[in-house]
Amino acid sequence: MNVFESGIILWIQENIRGPIGNVFWQFITHLGDEGYLWIAMGIILLFFKKTRPVGFTVLVALLFDFLTINVVLKGLVARPRPFVVNELIEPLVGGVSPYRSFPSGHSGGSFAAMFALYRWVPKKIGVPALFLATLVALSRLYVGVHYPTDIVGGFIIGFICSALAYAVVKMVICRRENKKNGEVIGEK
Repeated sequence: MNVFESGIILWIQENIRGPIGNVFWQFITHLGDEGYLWIAMGIILLFFKKTRPVGFTVLVALLFDFLTINVVLKGLVARPRPFVVNELIEPLVGGVSPYRSFPSGHSGGSFAAMFALYRWVPKKIGVPALFLATLVALSRLYVGVHYPTDIVGGFIIGFICSALAYAVVKMVICRRENKKNGEVIGEK
């Protein structure tokens, strides 16, 4: 599998990379660094009562994603990055651990945050958000630090984490509303 996937990255490197594309894709990939952009977005959404549930959902999804990908899976799987396996692949970004390729944290975090957002907002906001997450994920192939299956793994985990976060936040909201209305949960 690594040979086939390395071939995809080499094809991108040899046929698509160029000066303008390099600047664009490096900018896009850095949007996902450490999840700072998505965390900031979640925190900003907390400031407004109307968007507070969205902010909580984004932050909880990012927490679940971080624990799943960065704390558990990356160390457990310890998949070598494409440029470690194939010396012809030239990464365009540095500072990445050579044996933490699967799953893609940038992809997982981006999709966790954007799917969490998508679950609450109108499609005119949600669709561009998912498009941005897709760009961040694809940027990891362009810059040569992830395999396609790393991206797919991040996508799946991000989606699941957003669904769990949404369920948790909806449950908390429901309980708060029931308590506010004087209802006791579990009684009829």
